[in-house]
Amino acid sequence: MDNNQFWQQVTDELAQLPLQLTLTPLAVEVTNGEAFSMQYQSLGGEIIHGLYLQPKSSQPTPVVIDFLGYLTQIENPQQFSHWLAIGCGCLVIDNRGQGGATLDQVPYQTVTMPMPLGRGLLTPEDSYLRRMVADQLRLFEVLENLPRLDANRVYLHGNSQGGGLALMVNSLSPVAIQGTFANVPSQSNLPHRIAAATGSYGVMKEYLNTHPTDQKQVLQTMAMFDIRHYAHLIENPVWASVATNDSTCPMVDFFPTYKRLAGPKQLTVFWGKGHEGGGLKRLTQEIQLLKEIM
Repeated sequence: MDNNQFWQQVTDELAQLPLQLTLTPLAVEVTNGEAFSMQYQSLGGEIIHGLYLQPKSSQPTPVVIDFLGYLTQIENPQQFSHWLAIGCGCLVIDNRGQGGATLDQVPYQTVTMPMPLGRGLLTPEDSYLRRMVADQLRLFEVLENLPRLDANRVYLHGNSQGGGLALMVNSLSPVAIQGTFANVPSQSNLPHRIAAATGSYGVMKEYLNTHPTDQKQVLQTMAMFDIRHYAHLIENPVWASVATNDSTCPMVDFFPTYKRLAGPKQLTVFWGKGHEGGGLKRLTQEIQLLKEIM
């Protein structure tokens, strides 16, 4: 099965599931807007938990879909209220099984390990990454049900795992993405990431150390989720950043993806920095840039 067939199958499977979207106003004060808890159904009937922030506006507003890093969770709406300050809505979810409100309850058929990326390693259909990407793709159906957000002005943003997810979702999006911000991105050049046991992909190296005969299957599975194989589909602007001393998501592993991006692109290198990259300085730059281009 090629990449297009695989993701079409995922799309068809999602289409058979009722969205079951629920929004609940949060009793917290958010400057420049409103905050709602958000739940919807995704693959395997799992309920995905997230956050919806809406600016104060009489007209539909642009929206940033923000993607969380590995094993990080939504703590409060203020984490993302900077988007409201420039008139953008925001959608963000807790990735399933990564310590937040979204669980990962459907049994795996091949490999089950405590760390999420160690689950379902032997086939793309069983892979944890299939579930995680599908959960994010379903946000576009959520967006269709939020008329106060403008589905023609969608921007993507993420750091680390979130940066890799932003690019993957960008390549598979059913709507035109206006721009993507991807910082110290993961999910690129995965054979090398696994061999070098860097960051979250160390769990796969750990598995192969004890199951060396499964290497071909694991690499074939991960090829379906390596963003370097999808970068050529991204024609909208991409603003990416890497850090020279990043041993979690080494910049050398992002270069193959960056070279294949088909649209306007800009790469910022943070010299002497580790996986924190540009940190708050970078976010401030992104907010200002987004304010200028909207």
